[in-house]
Amino acid sequence: MSAATLISDLLQVLLAGLVLGAGLPALFAVGIRLATPAATSTAQSVPVWRKGLAGLCFAVIIGAIILGIMWITKGVFHDAFGLDPFGTEAH
Repeated sequence: MSAATLISDLLQVLLAGLVLGAGLPALFAVGIRLATPAATSTAQSVPVWRKGLAGLCFAVIIGAIILGIMWITKGVFHDAFGLDPFGTEAH
């Protein structure tokens, strides 16, 4: 393994850690902020476009959670159902 390959692999792991480790909680915070009415607003309603964006943020987070659970249980999917959603069990 060359030093360039090692550094490239380390940068990929670092980037994935930043996106998943800090990106998902930040996306959740953005979703919460979009779903609540403004503090200076006298009306307690939230515009539809903000509710839609908040829902999109939460959908991305739920999708990441489902993919994470599927990745952890990929062996069970392969053994029980013959499914290989990530292509990791094929030899």
